[in-house]
Amino acid sequence: MGLGERSGVGSLKEANMRTLIAVILFGFTFLASGPGNAETVIRYATLTSINKAPAALVAQSKGFFEKHGVKVEMKLFPSGRTAIEAMAAGQFDIGMFGDIPGLALLLQGYPGKIVAAGLGGPARQVLTVPVDSNHQSLKDLKGKRIGLTKNSTDEIALEATMRKQGLQWSDFQVINLQPSEKATALKTGGVDAIEAWEPVPSIIVVNKIGRRLLSADGDIPDIVGVTIASEKILKENADAVIRFLRALHEGAVYAQAHPDEMVDLLANELKVNREVLIQAIPTQWWYIELFGDTFGNWQRSADFMHRIKRVSQPFDVRALVDSSYLAKALGKSYPLKEPASQGIKYPVVTVKQ
Repeated sequence: MGLGERSGVGSLKEANMRTLIAVILFGFTFLASGPGNAETVIRYATLTSINKAPAALVAQSKGFFEKHGVKVEMKLFPSGRTAIEAMAAGQFDIGMFGDIPGLALLLQGYPGKIVAAGLGGPARQVLTVPVDSNHQSLKDLKGKRIGLTKNSTDEIALEATMRKQGLQWSDFQVINLQPSEKATALKTGGVDAIEAWEPVPSIIVVNKIGRRLLSADGDIPDIVGVTIASEKILKENADAVIRFLRALHEGAVYAQAHPDEMVDLLANELKVNREVLIQAIPTQWWYIELFGDTFGNWQRSADFMHRIKRVSQPFDVRALVDSSYLAKALGKSYPLKEPASQGIKYPVVTVKQ
């Protein structure tokens, strides 16, 4: 065998070896980027609120998104309006919003579906009055000025409470306020009471501006947000949505079980006073599952939207929901039979200042 032939054989062996190494390396690369670790990017929008942000913040900080093979680009918005506008403009794949803004987005033609609840909590909505007020009930406030954010969960919650007590809007003077204006309005005497969601009530209490008169814990009904996924992401990468929901659920469960950690996390991420969080967190339920009363809560909001003429026709919220992605993510059939009160427990904060 000549030198040239030996060189050819050697070259062939070297080529085969290089090919084998390439195949092995490709195999490792494939395994590293397989279904459990794929670099799928989900663009996610939610609010800088202790009602909406916790599940995703935990999933991000604890590595749950990475664990379930999804990369999340998350943006927290200070208001629901700006978040909804960004979602409508196609800047995000999935968003968690309050129920009214979320339902309105879908009814205005946004191509998407509600795929999960958007966290919630029975003591999320609170009616506060000044610390020196002698008012003991909503009826005591007849003829008085109540500050709230119009066309929001404030109105839904308070209206449900009024109806229960035989009251109506004409019994009160309603002052439209943004959340950031509420504590000051109560402190300066601009209003006689404030309807608000957390953490505003805890800010009012911690700063000794007012006290809780009514809360959703028996007085004001539960308000449950919505998690909406775009039709585009559902069609193009349903598996990524399922893995995202799995991680988000894990984040919500962890948050509910570790309230002391949440004080530190939310203080750092949302820049909320620790004392306010110690007051507010025990009032929260963080979940994305669809409980037996979830659809009823959403339908109440839908009916309210029709009553205030925000939508021209009554509608069934079930037509806007697709629970199959959540079912595949968690291996359950939705909605669950039990109400949220049987499936979620209040967190107990033991940490001090």
